Amino acid sequence: MEVICIIGATPGPITATVAHEGVVRQLPMDVMRHPAGGWQARLRGGQWGLRCHAVTTAVLLEASEAFVETPMALAAE
Repeated sequence: MEVICIIGATPGPITATVAHEGVVRQLPMDVMRHPAGGWQARLRGGQWGLRCHAVTTAVLLEASEAFVETPMALAAE
């Protein structure tokens, strides 16, 4: 998985272009600074992801959910 491009300023709303196994998707996200340091991202309308040291890591973590066929919540059951 690779971040090709991030459009927008962080913190704030962005559009991330992410590629994985030959599939390229543009994903609208929100990125914020975590109060304890680091960054968090979320797909629009979703919950905030884990705190990461880098913006790209936070984006990749959230983008991974857009590439799975079974949502993570269902996989945990």
